[in-house]
Amino acid sequence: MRVLFIFTKIDRGECHMVLGLHRHGIAVTVVCQEDAQLREPLAAAGIPVRLLRFRSRRDGRSIRELRRIIAAESPDIVHVFTKLALSNALVALKGHRARLVAYRGIVGNISYLDPTSWLSFLHPRVDAHICVAEAVRRYLLSVRLFGLRIPPEKVVTIHKGHELDWYRQERRPDLASLGIPAGAPVIGCVARMRPRKGVPVLIEAFSRLPATLGAHLVLIGAIEDWRIPRAIARSAVRNRIHCLGYRSDAAALAGAFDVFVLPTLRREGLPRAVIESMAQGVAVVVTAAGGSPELIEDGVSGRVIKPGHAAELTQALLELLSDDERRQRYGSAAQERIATRFNVELTVQKTLAVYRRLLGRAEVSA
Repeated sequence: MRVLFIFTKIDRGECHMVLGLHRHGIAVTVVCQEDAQLREPLAAAGIPVRLLRFRSRRDGRSIRELRRIIAAESPDIVHVFTKLALSNALVALKGHRARLVAYRGIVGNISYLDPTSWLSFLHPRVDAHICVAEAVRRYLLSVRLFGLRIPPEKVVTIHKGHELDWYRQERRPDLASLGIPAGAPVIGCVARMRPRKGVPVLIEAFSRLPATLGAHLVLIGAIEDWRIPRAIARSAVRNRIHCLGYRSDAAALAGAFDVFVLPTLRREGLPRAVIESMAQGVAVVVTAAGGSPELIEDGVSGRVIKPGHAAELTQALLELLSDDERRQRYGSAAQERIATRFNVELTVQKTLAVYRRLLGRAEVSA
């Protein structure tokens, strides 16, 4: 079996999924941008990596180069990971027999009334949609216009796998440089802080906690919601709120949190920052938005609350910060859940099953 992967950039889960398929004997070729940082481990494993940047939805030069790659590699499967790459791959694949697989990582932004959707995810040439979360799969199946819909048999959920070893640290990061006293409870959030992430709700919930707790709130990520600085300015405890902006070491810093919170209001996929925290044994509170509840068993490996409810979030935080044993139990259960339910090998096996079905093969051969 020959598989051509088309990325723009490559995250760690995607890199290790490709490496896993390679170890299973699949003949893999990767197309990605020249600034895709995790392409080096693929090349080091002997996987051919072709550099290509898509500059528009119909990039003539890139389409011609992609056609050349497809002709040379003659893949059985073309697996595409971004909407931009998918629009170009659909043109490049005209006249080719390869099965086309599209990855979808978020809820929303697809409509039969949107021409760009017809040129990507709603194009009938797409043979399978691999969704990163069940919430994403349900969303795709809900997109309809009169009798038009994506056939249910084309849509499958495969959670993106992670490994605990990626996040192991010799010692817990020291947050003293932020002005956080040793032993003070730390609540953290790592996200690209757009309006739909609900960070002002988190700030409100944090501000309602009893002052006797002495808790601190750490926000990591680019702030793209003007309401966040306004909410901080209004807070009576703004001296205990720390905005760090984008940090390349965000995942490591999350290991120092006592509680991780992702207060998303809507349109969540399978949030990587939540997984990174769970993998480090951090107790997590998420909202019932998108794929977040798929990560957490409420009351077992974390808490799942209603989106936009500051009072409920305050109560969940108080529950965890005032009970060390419960917080540690949730963190341990969260870590075990990532190890057993969201690991890379599961992702590889489920992806292989999709490929087999598309090709009508009972067994995979190189």
